[in-house]
Amino acid sequence: MTASELAPELARAIDKRSTELVYAYLRTLSEKERKAAFPAVVAYTKEELRDWRGGYAAVAGLAFLGCAPTAKRAMTALNRGSLRWQRRTIPRRMALELLAEREVPWLAELAQLWAQTSRLSDVDEWKLVDALAGAAGAERPQTAGFARGWIGWVNQQNDSYAALTAGDYSGHLLPLLFEDDTMGREWQFSSSGTSFNTALLRLAGDDPSIRTMLVDGCLARLLRGGRPGDLRSFIALYDELNVTPQEIGARVADYAGLADADLGTLATLAQRSLRQADEAGLLEVDTLLDVTAIILRRKEKGLIKTQISWVRKAAKRHPARSTELLASLDLPETLDLLPSTPPIAPTVPQMPAPITTPAEVAEEIAATMSGDRSMVTMERVMAAVVELYGRDRAGLIAAIAPVVEANRHSLRYWTSAFWGAYGEMLVDLLEPPERRSTWLMEAFADLRADHALTRPLSDSERSPSTLLEVRLATIKRYLRRTPVPRLVATPTQTNGHLDPEVLLGRLELAERDGWQPWRADLVQALLRLPRMDPGDGVRARAGRLTSPAGQALARHFRDGHRDPVVTAYAQDGQDGRYSWYGKLPERRMAVMMEPPANADPVEAALFAYPRHQKPQSSPWIPGSGAPLWTGAFPSHREVVAAWALTQLAMSADSANAGGEAAQILPLLAENHGPTGPATQLALVYGMTAPGAADRVAAVDALLGFGAAVDWRATGQHLGDCVAAGSLVLTRAATVLRDTAEAGAIETAWQISVGALPALLALPKPRVGTADLLQLAERCTRTLGRRDQVEGLDTVADRGGSSQFAKAANGLRDALAGVL
Repeated sequence: MTASELAPELARAIDKRSTELVYAYLRTLSEKERKAAFPAVVAYTKEELRDWRGGYAAVAGLAFLGCAPTAKRAMTALNRGSLRWQRRTIPRRMALELLAEREVPWLAELAQLWAQTSRLSDVDEWKLVDALAGAAGAERPQTAGFARGWIGWVNQQNDSYAALTAGDYSGHLLPLLFEDDTMGREWQFSSSGTSFNTALLRLAGDDPSIRTMLVDGCLARLLRGGRPGDLRSFIALYDELNVTPQEIGARVADYAGLADADLGTLATLAQRSLRQADEAGLLEVDTLLDVTAIILRRKEKGLIKTQISWVRKAAKRHPARSTELLASLDLPETLDLLPSTPPIAPTVPQMPAPITTPAEVAEEIAATMSGDRSMVTMERVMAAVVELYGRDRAGLIAAIAPVVEANRHSLRYWTSAFWGAYGEMLVDLLEPPERRSTWLMEAFADLRADHALTRPLSDSERSPSTLLEVRLATIKRYLRRTPVPRLVATPTQTNGHLDPEVLLGRLELAERDGWQPWRADLVQALLRLPRMDPGDGVRARAGRLTSPAGQALARHFRDGHRDPVVTAYAQDGQDGRYSWYGKLPERRMAVMMEPPANADPVEAALFAYPRHQKPQSSPWIPGSGAPLWTGAFPSHREVVAAWALTQLAMSADSANAGGEAAQILPLLAENHGPTGPATQLALVYGMTAPGAADRVAAVDALLGFGAAVDWRATGQHLGDCVAAGSLVLTRAATVLRDTAEAGAIETAWQISVGALPALLALPKPRVGTADLLQLAERCTRTLGRRDQVEGLDTVADRGGSSQFAKAANGLRDALAGVL
C-alpha cells in the first residue's frame, strides 16, 4: 500500500489533525489491516513531519503506534522529522488503549528503545514511556534519558518527597544520576534547593543505604572528571550531604584519587575531607604520606600551604613517625608546562516543543507551583496560555482552574514582583471574557513612559525580570479583551535567543491574518534576536512587510541592537553598614549604566543603572532566577552583568552574603553582546567567591567566553580589588590555574599579567601573589610569550629565598626566554 492507497477515512483524520478520529478509525481495523496500513501512513505523513509547525506530530505518532508491525519499525517512525521533538504530544490514553487492543508482544522492547533514543526531558513523553513499561509488566528502563524524565516528573509534584519514594523508581534510577557525564546539568543544585534536590536530601537522611549510594556516586562522578559545569552539581550535593569523618575514612582511596584531580576545587575537597578523617584518628600515617606527595606536586600554593600545616600538626600527634612526616615536606622546584588542548565551546540547546493541550498547560503550571520557575517553563506556559485561550478557552479554563484555585492563596501573597504578576495573570484567566474596543489600539501602540503597563519600569526595585513582569501584566490586561492568536517572543533556544527567520515567519503570518502582536511582546522579541547577520534573503522578506511590527523588525535588521555606556567606579563603604547591620566593605568596584540615544521605555529603564556612593545590597537575583535575567536579554550580557554585579560583589567581599550568585556567569558566556567593565568585574567577583560551586561556575565562564572579554582589563580589576584589600587572591589563583589546565591558557595568562602590576607595587605581598606569579610563568613558558610586567624587575632584583621572590625571578626568566 502506498501513500495514494491510504484509506480515505484515515487520510481525512490525519489531515484534520484529529487524534480522536485516528483513534476511532484504527479501532475498526483488524490487526492485519493495521499492519498493512503502516507503510502508507509513514509515506503520507513524510512531508508534513518535516515542518514542526505542521501540527501533525500527535496524529502521526498515534497512527504509527496503532499500525507498526514491530517495536523497531515503530521507533524508526517515531524518530522521523519533527515528531522526534514532539512525541510528548501523542495522546497517552489513546496510544495505550490501541496497543493494548492490538495485544502486541513488543511493548517492553518499545519502552526500552524509546528510553534509549530520547533524552525524555519532557515529562509528558516520559509518562508515556513509563506507562508502556508498566503495561508490559517490565522493569522501568534504566537509561539516563528515562532518569531525566523521572526527575522532571518529581519536580512537578506538590509533594516531591512522596513522588521520589513512590514505586521502585528511586532504587533503579538514582544510580544513573552519577553514570551519565552530563546529568549534572539536568539538576543544577543550589543552596535553597529545588523540589527534587530537597526531597533527595531528605531521603538520604531517612535511608542510610540511599545516603551511602549518594556519597559513593558523588565521589565516582568527581573521580571521572570533566568540564567544571558538569561537575558543579555534584560538588554542591556532596557539600550538602555533610559527609562524616567515619564515611570519609571508609573511602580513603577515592579521596586520595581526587587529590590528584585536574580541577583544583576537587583537590581542595579531597584535602579538606581527608584532614577531617585524620583529625578524627581515622587516617593511616602511610596514607597521609601518600597524599602529601600528591599535593606537593600540585601548583596551587594554597593547597601546599594547607598540606604543610596539616603534616606539621600530624607530626606532633605521631611522634614515632614525626621525622618521616616532616621529611615529606620537601617541595619540588620545577614547573610543568600546561596542556595545549583548547577548551570546547559551550552549546545552547533548542527549546522543547510547544505545549499543545490544556492538560499539558495545567501540568506545567503545577510544576511552577512546585518550584520549577525556569525561563523555559515560564515561556512555554505563557505561549500556551495565549494560544489556547483563543483556540479552546473552555478547555483551558477547565484544565487550569483546579491548579490555580488550589494555589490561589500563595499566588496572592507571592512577594516577588514578576511572580506576583504571574499569579495575577493566572487568576484573571478564570474570569469571563471582556471586550473593550477602546483598548484595542492601546494594546498595540508604543509603550509610552506613562502607560500603566510601564509603571514597573520606573520602580526603584526594578531589575531585568521587570520585563517579564510587564509581559505578564500585558497578558492579564489584554487577553480577555483584545486577544492575539499567539505570542511572537517565545525563544527558540534555552538561553533566550530567538531565531531571526522564525520571528520573521511569525510576523509574516500575523500580517497575512490581519493582527498585530502586543507591543511588550514585540519589544521582547526584538531584544531576543541574536547578534548575527540574518542574511540578505531574510532582510529582503522583512523589508516587504508593511505592518508596524514588520517594519520594526526590518529596522532592527538594518540598525542592530543599541547598547548602553557602562562605566566602572569605586564605592566607599568605610564605617558603613548594611540594613541588617552587616559591615560594608571599605571599598567596592561597581558600575553605572547610561542608556543609548533614542532609547525606548524598556531600554531607558533597564539599560540604566545609577551611581551609588556606598556599596549596595540590591538588586537581588531571585532564587533560580538567573536564567530569567539572561533569557530576557540574551544579546545584552553586559547589561545583565551590570544588574547582577551587586550580588556577585557581596558573595566575594561580604562573607558570602550574596549566596550563589556566580551561577549566572556561565549563562552570560552562552549569550551575545559586547562585554565591558560589568562583565569583567562580575568575573572577578566570581573568581574570588568563597563558595566552591561559585568558583567552579567562574571557571566554566572563563572557558565559555573565549576571546569575547578583555582579559587584561579583567586582570587589572582583579589586581586593583585585591590590592585594596577587599578580595581574596588565593581563590582567584586557584580558579585561574583550573582555567589554564582546562586549555584556556591565553585567558589565564592575560588575567594574571593584568593583575600583577598592582599586586607587585604593594609594600607587602598579598597571600596568593606567589601562586599567581608561578601560574604566569607556566603560561608564559607554554605560550612562548615575551612581554613586560610593570614592577616585576624591581621585585626580582630584591632577591631573597622566599617563594614570592623565587616566583618573581622565575617569571622574569620566562619572559626573557631563559630556560
